[in-house]
Amino acid sequence: MSRLLRLLALATGMLTVLRVRVPGRVPAEELRASTALYPLVGLGVGALPGLALLLPLPPLPRAALALALWVVMTGALHLDGWADCCDAAFAPALPDPMATRERRLRILKDPHLGTFGAVGVVLLLLAKWSALAYAPAAAPLLAAPAGRWCMVLTLRAFPPAREDGLGATFAGPVPLGAATALLGVLLVATWAMTGTGPWAALVGLGAGPAAAVLLARRFGGATGDVSGAAGEVAELATLWALLPWGA
Repeated sequence: MSRLLRLLALATGMLTVLRVRVPGRVPAEELRASTALYPLVGLGVGALPGLALLLPLPPLPRAALALALWVVMTGALHLDGWADCCDAAFAPALPDPMATRERRLRILKDPHLGTFGAVGVVLLLLAKWSALAYAPAAAPLLAAPAGRWCMVLTLRAFPPAREDGLGATFAGPVPLGAATALLGVLLVATWAMTGTGPWAALVGLGAGPAAAVLLARRFGGATGDVSGAAGEVAELATLWALLPWGA
C-alpha cells in the first residue's frame, strides 16, 4: 500500500463508518499526517447526501433522507462530540476554576447523554434538516469538507485538554497547510462542476473555529469532542449560508 493510500485509509477509518484495513503498526505521526486528507474524506461524506438531494421527492422528506445518510456515513461520531460538548460546556461553574475544568472534562468522557446534550442534538439536526430542504444539492459537497478542515485546525491550534484521549493522540504539528491547500482545490472543483460558489464555505470556516475557541476556553484545551463539535458548527453555518435568503 502506497503512503498516500495508507493515509487516505487512516483518514477514512477515522471519520466514517468505513473500516479500511491498514497493515502494520500505525504510529501517532502517521495519524497526524493523515489529517491532510480530511477535506477529501469530507467530500466523500458529502457526496451521498448530495445525491439524495437530487431525488424527485418533496423537499422535507428529501432533506430528511439526505440528513440520515449524512449521519450514517459518519457513524454519528461528530454528532456525539457535539452532544458531549453541550453537556460539558453548560455545566454550572464551581467556586474553584480548576475544579470546574476537571468537572467539565469528566462530563466530556461520560457516555451518558444529559439534558443539554439532548437539546443540542435535536436543535442541530433540526437546523440542518431545515437548511437541506432549501439549499442546493451541492451544499453537502461544500459543508462536509469545510467541517473536516475545521477539525484539523482545532487539532493544530489548541493544546490537548488532557493527557489521554484523541486530542492527546493527535497533539503535534498536524499538516494544516496541506489540508488548507486540498480544501481550496476541492471547493474550486465543486464550483466548476456544480456552479455553486465556495463563498458559503467561508462562513463555515469562520464559525467552526469560533466555536472551537469558546469550547477550548471552557475545557482548557481541545479534545476529540471539541474537534467534532467545531466540524458540526462549520457544516451548519455553511448550509445556512447557502439558503436563498430573501427569496
